[in-house]
Amino acid sequence: MTPRTLTLDKVIAAAFAVADRDGFDGITLTKTAKQLAVQPQSLYRYVKNTQDLQGKVLAQNLKTMVDQVYEQLIGLTGPAAVQRYMEMLAFGDYTLIAPHDYGSVAQYMTDPEVAKQYQRLYGILPTLLETWLPDEAVRRRANQLLADYSLGESVAYRNNNQAPDEVRRDDYRRNVAALIDLLTAEVPNGLTTD
Repeated sequence: MTPRTLTLDKVIAAAFAVADRDGFDGITLTKTAKQLAVQPQSLYRYVKNTQDLQGKVLAQNLKTMVDQVYEQLIGLTGPAAVQRYMEMLAFGDYTLIAPHDYGSVAQYMTDPEVAKQYQRLYGILPTLLETWLPDEAVRRRANQLLADYSLGESVAYRNNNQAPDEVRRDDYRRNVAALIDLLTAEVPNGLTTD
């Protein structure tokens, strides 16, 4: 591919191909250029450096992930929506081309598109909780508890290099259901909007 036919979209697509093969941390300008059959210097027109390229991949991946989450939540409200969101966050396949811990993601938060997509992703849970939990203090605690639990499970699941494991997923589903039951018990008179 000659530099004149390069576009940012092609550069990002090539970086995704590198990530598929070598993992997120394997994305480099050199490997991406090799994937495109160009010199690494050709990429500087589109990205500043390797971290910028990784940030663009992360932003695109987060956008895809958030869009998929929204699609899966269509028609769901209350506890059913929270349960589905939690499962997608912990076990969704779309997170495979991204760092799997907040410390790694944090270094990309200066990228406006990464920050925007990250806010979109983690803004879903408070919105779902508003449809179900009328008490602000309960919602705040629920958001913290559920967000921390899903993030912890996602990190543990991926960093242990475990194949999809139905027992682990079933345990997670049951644990989330138990947390939802505990939160529902805190709702005055057991009222929900679901």
